[in-house]
Amino acid sequence: MGASRVLLPRFIALVALAMLGISSVAGNHLSLNLLSLKQLSLNQAQGSDVAVAGEIDSEPSLTKPIVESAGQDAGGKEVGGNGTARATAPLISAAASRQANNVAIITIHGEIDGSRGGRSVMAESVRRRIRTAERAGADAIVFDINTPGGEVVAVLGICKAIRGSSIQNTIAWINTDAYSGGAIIAMACREIVTNDPASFGDAMPIAFGAGGASAIPDEILKKMLPPLVEEVLTSTRRHNEYANGYVRDEYLMLSVVANDVELWWVRDKVTGTRVAIDRSEYEMLFPGLPTGGSSRLAGAPGTALPPDARTVKTEQIPGQAPVTSPAGSQKLAGVMARAEQNQSLSTSRPQIKVADRDRWELLGKINDGSAASTFSASDLYYYGIAANPSTEVAGQAAAGNNPNSSSKPGRIVMVPLRSDADIQSFMGAKHLVRLNSNWSEGLVLFMTNIVVRGVLIAIFLMALFVELINPGAMLPGLVAVIALVALIAPSMLIGMANWWEVAAILAGIVLLGVEIFVLPGFGVSGGLGLLLLVGGLIATFIPAGQGLFPNSPQGQSNLTWAAVTILLAGGTAGVGIYFIAKHFGSIPIFNKLILQDPGSRVEDESFLSAMATLDDGPPVRIGDLGIAQTPLRPSGRIVVGEAIVDAVAAFGFIQMGSKIRVVEVSAFRIAVELAEVAEVKPSEEAGQRELTEREPTGGDTVNDVEQI
Repeated sequence: MGASRVLLPRFIALVALAMLGISSVAGNHLSLNLLSLKQLSLNQAQGSDVAVAGEIDSEPSLTKPIVESAGQDAGGKEVGGNGTARATAPLISAAASRQANNVAIITIHGEIDGSRGGRSVMAESVRRRIRTAERAGADAIVFDINTPGGEVVAVLGICKAIRGSSIQNTIAWINTDAYSGGAIIAMACREIVTNDPASFGDAMPIAFGAGGASAIPDEILKKMLPPLVEEVLTSTRRHNEYANGYVRDEYLMLSVVANDVELWWVRDKVTGTRVAIDRSEYEMLFPGLPTGGSSRLAGAPGTALPPDARTVKTEQIPGQAPVTSPAGSQKLAGVMARAEQNQSLSTSRPQIKVADRDRWELLGKINDGSAASTFSASDLYYYGIAANPSTEVAGQAAAGNNPNSSSKPGRIVMVPLRSDADIQSFMGAKHLVRLNSNWSEGLVLFMTNIVVRGVLIAIFLMALFVELINPGAMLPGLVAVIALVALIAPSMLIGMANWWEVAAILAGIVLLGVEIFVLPGFGVSGGLGLLLLVGGLIATFIPAGQGLFPNSPQGQSNLTWAAVTILLAGGTAGVGIYFIAKHFGSIPIFNKLILQDPGSRVEDESFLSAMATLDDGPPVRIGDLGIAQTPLRPSGRIVVGEAIVDAVAAFGFIQMGSKIRVVEVSAFRIAVELAEVAEVKPSEEAGQRELTEREPTGGDTVNDVEQI
């Protein structure tokens, strides 16, 4: 039992100590994401007044189901959205500006994975498919979006790819959720259309760490918001330039990325332009009117409302033209100046003046500033964000057979786009092709999932341990190699691992081998090997370049996730190693994995099988002489007198039949070394002669040896 009792606890203890040390350095830091808080809490937006008015045919037809939504009549007058109408819309006719013969649909489904070394699998996949559409001669790209969001850098990378494409006719199809980063991506497209039901918005960054989602500290949020605000302003102004008018409101879009923006919806009676105004503008246009009341968009009950608008001042940059932000929003007041620095398009938002007070008509309150804005399908249509086609419900067809219907002749209703056929009709396309992510991208996403990586690390550690203490066992070594390749190769493909990290892992394995086979006993090589092994594994979680600034929030977040994952994987591996060691002799497959020495008469001479046996204590003492019954590489069995015990070679290897001397005896270890021939007692020589005479030949069995 000497060899079996020392390597197992030391191996597990060293791995645990190395991981605990690194974990203590990592601390309790958080990762920054654009995952929706509402999505994470399953608190869906309330207050939608969408009602399906038509039935969906089981076969394609020339009619579309109608969704009633608040809209406007032909003269620009606002109409309500309650009630149900039963009607059908004619075939959608594509506007000349969006008509395209060849349309490619690119899916953005699921969580957007984090950018590792500047490379996100989802972002790279979207870029690849955009290039494919460009080479194929597509006239337009429709982005089919159904995502809860994801990591900020990856989201901004996708936005940049969309705007940088040679295909400028881009449509975001909300089908069915564009939360958080999905909303930012949708804004980057030239137009937005929606299915129903659908959700859009809530793109304020959150921290997502090992403890779950939480709010980002203000000092970090102040660094995170400028690129997002800049992206929202760029997308909104590009759309308004394309529409040749102020169609998509800037303040309304900014309320998606900040949870302290309180807005009202007003209409210019002369031009029909609709604008979202803040509290100070509301008090200017409608003095004396209450500021409370219900809002169309859902808030967060119990959340503190924005402070007095007069107490919040927008920060200005010296030498830069003065900028404005929604009054009362502390989050936007501190970042608007920086977000405006790189804007190539100036705002086209109408100026609100006291002299024009009689020109504006109050339509209602948008939100109360207690949460980032989230829109339903009808909200998107009502606020001019969605470019869905609409139709007018006419005469008796509006009421149909429903006497309780509140639909009236002349009501404007939105047509939701539910299928590829609807998109093809909306675009006036002759050819429509879907470009989905390929299997390799899905495989890389799966293999780089933190849970999968943790499982691979546990398998690697268990297989490596079995191979190191059983030299020549082919299968454990092969499993360890496969697990290591599966762990590192996908990470290298997306920039998570560098060559030096692989070198550190391999060097750690080599040093562990030296410790076990060349210099048995705990020493410098074993400790250094474990540090290199664990450190190399942790380094594969840190994207290339982020290790340059370990004190940055993202660098600390990656280190925390790595430490937690490897701690859990190491603990799992420790339990697995103990189970394998304790039950090795009874596991049908494992007890046949060891390649036997041709001269050995003992089938079950492995270190792990020895772990399954227990005794009352070592029957030998320091200085006793004996014979090596099996090869000691470094563990094996020796014969001392009439006792057969497990032992480990103190230095190098000892061949079977060699004379040995016991040099160390403890509760966990019996160490031996080669002895001089003259030192062997007659009893040991007789034992050796008996061992030689009973050498198995022909039909001898393993049981013959066990009876020595």
